[in-house]
Amino acid sequence: MDALRDDKTKMIGVYGMGGLGKTVLVKQAAQRAKQHNLFTTDIFIDVSWTRDSKKDEEGIAKIQQITAEMLGYQFKGKDESTRANELKQRLQKGNQPEKEKEQNKEKILIILDDIWKEINLEKVGIPFKDERTICKLVLVSRDENRLRKDMDAQKCFQIKHLQGEEAWHLLKNTAGDSVEGDQLRPIAIEVLDKCGGLPIAIVTIAKALKDETVVVWKNAVDELRSCAPINIEGMDEKVYSCLKWSYNHLKSDEVKSLFLLCGCMSYYGDISMDQMLRYAIGLDFFDDINSLERAINKLVTLVKTLKASSLLLDGTEDDGDGSRVGASRLLFMDGDRKSVRMHDLVRDVARIIASEDPYQFKVVEDVPCDQDWTKIGDESKFISLYCKVVLELPPRLVCLKLQFFILQGNSGAFLNTIPNTFFEGMSQLKVLAMSGMHFPTLPSMLQSLANLRTLCLDRCKLGDMAIIGELKKLQVLSMVGSDIQQLPREMMQLTNLRLLDLNYCEDLKVIPRDILSSLSQLECLFMKSSFSEWASEEVCDGESNACLSELNNLHRLRTIEVKIPNTELVPKADMFDHNLTSYAIFIGNFDRLLKTYEETRTLHLKGGDESLLSRNGIRKLLRTTEDLLLWGLEVCGRPIPVRSFDNLKTLVVRECHGLKILLLSMGRDLPQLEEMTIQSCNEMQQIMEDGHVGINLQLLFPKLRSLKLLYLPKLVNFGYFSFEMETTSEAMCSQGNPDINMPFFNSQVLFSNLEILQLERLPKIKELWHHQLPLDSFSNLRILRVTFFGHLFNLIPRRLIQSFKNLKEIKVTSCENLRHVFDVQGYDDADHVQGNVNISNQNGVHFFGEVLFFNLKKLELYYLDELKEIWHHRLPHNSFSNLRILIVEKCESLLNIIPCHLIQSFKNLKEIKVSRCLNLKHVFDLQGYDTYGEILPMLEILVLYNLKKLKGIIICNNEENDDTRGLFSPSMPMTFQNLKCLSVDCCGEEVEVVFGEKVSFPNLEELKLHNLPMLQKIWHPQHKFSDKLRILKVYTCPRLANLIPSHLIHNFQILKELDVCDCEGPEYVFDHQGLNRDDEILPKIEILGLVELPKLRLTFYEDKNDNMPYHSSLFKFTVLEHIKEIYIINCGKLLDEKVSFSPNLEVLVLKRFSKLKKIDFGTEPKLRKLILMNIPELSNIHSNGDENASKTCLLSFSMFKNFHNLEKCDIINCGMKDRSNVYSY
Repeated sequence: MDALRDDKTKMIGVYGMGGLGKTVLVKQAAQRAKQHNLFTTDIFIDVSWTRDSKKDEEGIAKIQQITAEMLGYQFKGKDESTRANELKQRLQKGNQPEKEKEQNKEKILIILDDIWKEINLEKVGIPFKDERTICKLVLVSRDENRLRKDMDAQKCFQIKHLQGEEAWHLLKNTAGDSVEGDQLRPIAIEVLDKCGGLPIAIVTIAKALKDETVVVWKNAVDELRSCAPINIEGMDEKVYSCLKWSYNHLKSDEVKSLFLLCGCMSYYGDISMDQMLRYAIGLDFFDDINSLERAINKLVTLVKTLKASSLLLDGTEDDGDGSRVGASRLLFMDGDRKSVRMHDLVRDVARIIASEDPYQFKVVEDVPCDQDWTKIGDESKFISLYCKVVLELPPRLVCLKLQFFILQGNSGAFLNTIPNTFFEGMSQLKVLAMSGMHFPTLPSMLQSLANLRTLCLDRCKLGDMAIIGELKKLQVLSMVGSDIQQLPREMMQLTNLRLLDLNYCEDLKVIPRDILSSLSQLECLFMKSSFSEWASEEVCDGESNACLSELNNLHRLRTIEVKIPNTELVPKADMFDHNLTSYAIFIGNFDRLLKTYEETRTLHLKGGDESLLSRNGIRKLLRTTEDLLLWGLEVCGRPIPVRSFDNLKTLVVRECHGLKILLLSMGRDLPQLEEMTIQSCNEMQQIMEDGHVGINLQLLFPKLRSLKLLYLPKLVNFGYFSFEMETTSEAMCSQGNPDINMPFFNSQVLFSNLEILQLERLPKIKELWHHQLPLDSFSNLRILRVTFFGHLFNLIPRRLIQSFKNLKEIKVTSCENLRHVFDVQGYDDADHVQGNVNISNQNGVHFFGEVLFFNLKKLELYYLDELKEIWHHRLPHNSFSNLRILIVEKCESLLNIIPCHLIQSFKNLKEIKVSRCLNLKHVFDLQGYDTYGEILPMLEILVLYNLKKLKGIIICNNEENDDTRGLFSPSMPMTFQNLKCLSVDCCGEEVEVVFGEKVSFPNLEELKLHNLPMLQKIWHPQHKFSDKLRILKVYTCPRLANLIPSHLIHNFQILKELDVCDCEGPEYVFDHQGLNRDDEILPKIEILGLVELPKLRLTFYEDKNDNMPYHSSLFKFTVLEHIKEIYIINCGKLLDEKVSFSPNLEVLVLKRFSKLKKIDFGTEPKLRKLILMNIPELSNIHSNGDENASKTCLLSFSMFKNFHNLEKCDIINCGMKDRSNVYSY
């Protein structure tokens, strides 16, 4: 953890032998570091592909892509080097998105796990040697030299075997407390000794022996003793013994077989459950099970057993090993069921076991071009080949016992054809998977594979497939991502087919009629981003495409994924006359389909009229649908009965303009609904209406977590249900009367679990909440967002404060008449809200005026013209005490942000941003505050923008008429102990000084001052400034005469970036008077920008009597040894005839210098980018001490070769007045 905290350590190595838990350890360290706010983002990348020297290009691309995705960055370029440059820029300070850039708090942790050989980080684009980098690397490997010598890790930590108590605690925690028994303890210690202190061995053994008798433990010791040692590179022999023992003690042959299958499927990545199912079906794992649903349940149970034994681990969110592009997820929706993975040591042991009798597995992960096929083995039952190069297959592969054959690799890794006789000797084959192949015609000998049950031709180029009809026993056929254009009629013979996957077959245009209806045993049909040329029901000729009514003949169909481009194609009669258990059905003109699904039953409808919902097939689907989208349906105002949605979890309604009332309640609730979004329905007046007029019912939404109502111009209320309110509601709906003031949420709708409420552009609403809301309604609300409510006066009234006790985020935007965000006026002992109720101390919220909004962490207020104060002056002490972020923009009536009586409540406030509040005079009004010293102890970021009437950031007692024109000029000592970033832009038209004498910022790291027209100096002569400043930017301060005075130069020893722009006054940047000759000036500066400073003559103040080396106008930038980037533009008096730069300089931009003639870059320059413009006298650019000017060009070819790293060179309108040859590079 200390190494993670140390800013100087950019690269950390973690090493140790396999099975010691390195991966788990670094993940836990990353999680803890993030909890301590050491990093804003942590990125974990498995780089086990480094085992394979031929995967460099693919692996580097994967690192780039994962890193970019985790950072929310979209690459502009497509090639590796362009993306590397983009990523490098993104991972450097100053190049973050504006939000992070302003806050200066983005820190990124990148973990590269399982390194087997050197990774060229420069090719990736990770600036690991650049001090400007905002990322830290943790590298994990088994080889210390790989980390220290190849990767240049600065600090390396060895993970060792568990010793003594540590090993015993792991065994005890896994096997249970029974190991402490008198009889069992000595045996358990002996078992522990056999594990050799290796966590993977301890855990697998302990899980297998948990709750077993002493006899079983003794037997385990005997078997571990007798287990023959085996020599496997990178594996302790004790690991093999323990894992082999764990395998032997699996409870059934089914589990053992699945374990071995996983070992052969794992190629240093995740194993798709979907893919595992297809292979298991082909291998008769579920031969006695007659439905896929039951087979899936069986598979999940077996996998759970292997996970419980630690022989399988949870997978990531990726699609397994990536070989099956676009594989469906509908069959395995749960997060822990999508994929699994194997520890590499477990995989190695599985393959050793599988290679022995009676299994005879053969796995080759890198089939060479000159593969000796005779060595594959005539006795093999299982063969898995992964090819990375173009491969010539033999005429035949005679494996009479072969049941399982996988041939896969990178796209284009194979020849265009497979010999027709190749499969001649594989009569027992049950599973055949070939990916990335080219088949103009399927090999004729496929018809001899009479026992084939699973055939996968993913990512293949497929031509004539007629022969596939001969595979009568085929149960699984997958052609994911292939270029097939037409299904052959011979597929009608596949009457045993249970699963057909055509996902992402984007060229598939023809499915002849009656093919689908002939597949009578089909249970799963996947056609996502695939065939959509469905024929109309009226077309009856035999040459037409398939129509949707054919699906009614598939009585065993339980899972379907399909797109129907036109609502007119939906049959008026039943479309799915059977019970679908999972589906993703898209009806209408959808440009893009979901990549993944949140629910197992998804129905999205776009276009059409309300008759679509009444069709039998759709009506049946609605009863089971979990995720429903209604988009652009033409309806005539009649609401949809709630009884249609018993299983609905997510409801989205968009642009259904004829709908006035969305849902009709028949005295029932929506028991499963979790998310509801209604958007852009122009006529909608009410969300729900009760179908039982005259009955007062309370409608429950027991599971609703998110409610979003957006762009509904006529919406007046959520729903009213009593007889009296029904009459009023009808009148409103018929007359559209805007003057009836009714609260949007009434007392009859209970939102007990609602967490997110977003209301946007609902102009008819004047009041949100009924005064008698049910006690638990909104009690779990965490996020409240309200936007464009022109008639809203009060957001949270005092009577409802306790209902919102769990609020964490509030965002209010463009409510021009809002006067109160928190109306607590009158909230005292005499005003008991929601009845006489007392809430415990644990909740942090009390009645009788103690603590309010204790859980609120973020408050954002935008465009609230009438808001005069945010907080009431009588708020109880410690109210808002957990607020972290406060953002206020364009609230023009505010005079201050934080008043005196609340300054101590905001003890956890970390970020304040205030902008465009044109009448704001002070940010912190501390009049009456009599405690000197530290305020806002956790504040890290303060950003102020366009506060033109700002007189000062702080006002204290008796300062109202003070003539001091300083931003921070309190009359009493004050410290902002933790402030790291301060940005002031266009604030205070009369501000002359920023920092007064009595204010201090000991930890300030970044200071930005922009557009301060009257600013004369930044620091008071007696001010003691932070010595931790890294970035200083001053823009458009025309009266500023001196940037850094001499008494503060020592405080800038770690300054990395200095930018001064558009300041007319300064003649010099630094005043060094009084310094010693040996004093270092800006020893760590890396970026220097001087732009539009017309009077600038000197970088340092000239005092010819002190004999300092900096006084000459011919300032040599070579004294800045760490400088990497210099930008000097239109500082015409700064540079004379010659200028020299440090060879460490990487970027130089010089523009508009009338006298400059020579530029010297020193010895072995590292320059990457050179831009010179409008320098008419320039005659010579040189390095390595060679000042011999070329007579034909500025930069001769021989000199150009000295700049080995140069990537860009632009020289425009520079020198050579009497010569015309100027080189461009």
